[in-house]
Amino acid sequence: LVSAMRYIITLTLAISFCCAQPISVSAGFKLGAPLNDPSAAKTLGTSYVQGRWTGGPTVELHLPHRFSLEFDALYRNYQRNTTSSFQLAPNVNSYLASTANKTNAWDFPILLKYRFQAGPLRPFVSGGYGFTHESSHGSYRFSCTGPIGSCRPADYPTELGGAGFSSSTRNERGPVAGLGLDFQRGPITITPEFRFSRATYGAYPQDNRFTALVGFSFGKRFR
Repeated sequence: LVSAMRYIITLTLAISFCCAQPISVSAGFKLGAPLNDPSAAKTLGTSYVQGRWTGGPTVELHLPHRFSLEFDALYRNYQRNTTSSFQLAPNVNSYLASTANKTNAWDFPILLKYRFQAGPLRPFVSGGYGFTHESSHGSYRFSCTGPIGSCRPADYPTELGGAGFSSSTRNERGPVAGLGLDFQRGPITITPEFRFSRATYGAYPQDNRFTALVGFSFGKRFR
């Protein structure tokens, strides 16, 4: 993430220098809501509950010729519960395993934007790359579905059971694209937008994610 931001900032300064025009900056925040649930999160025995909103700070570097670079830090959360059963041998009862995990996620998209026109309404498209950091905390439990000892084979050393807690982190990355418009209301620029992202964890692509956002920013006056 740091190396990508360093490259983009260097490119931005180079564009500004070549065009002999200064860069202006606006900052504010974005609020929104997810429009779909990733289908890969819902499997047999798994429930997925997504947080109702996402949001966080935004900074935009305004370049010549109606281009700009946008940097966001958007928080969201979700919860995943799983229930499954398994046997240690064919002739014994099954164990029931259940887990409950809550995940806090921060999305860091870096987007190049182009506004099609000046005026009271300015439609734009954007595209770039996003980085996501997830932190999960949860609990798990194992229990026998029959009488005590009926789930353990005779040659198995111990009985499974009990409960505990777990925590983990992971990082995802992938392409991001957006479509929207902005307009001025006094010192505030309001930006409704639809955004698409597709993150990848390691070699495994995740589902498409669609989000509706509204931005409120200060510091840039459009002509």
